[in-house]
Amino acid sequence: MQEFQVNLKLDGQVATLAMTGDLTHNSETRLFNAYEKVVSARAHYIILDFRKTEYINSAGMSVIITLLTRAQQAGQEMRAFGLSSHYQKIFEMVGLLKYIQHFHSPEAAYQGLPKSF
Repeated sequence: MQEFQVNLKLDGQVATLAMTGDLTHNSETRLFNAYEKVVSARAHYIILDFRKTEYINSAGMSVIITLLTRAQQAGQEMRAFGLSSHYQKIFEMVGLLKYIQHFHSPEAAYQGLPKSF
């Protein structure tokens, strides 16, 4: 099991949460702490970078669902990229892709979003 890390990058209204390691119940505190910084920064768009996330169990899915719920309540839009085809299928089965649009590249995920200069 690879220890979970999250790297937050803020760019104006866009926040990127780049996750590394295994997304399990142990990830909850780090991910929610990063999300609180997103809220404090008043970012409207949240991009989830799953490129270095190798494993997601049911508790990890629950963490993502809770994160999505909080983002929706705050009026934020959530996007993602980097999910393996296996996890894309799982996200589809549980209905997450109805609410989190998944893109096949970082460029596509950021397309159309405001940029700060």
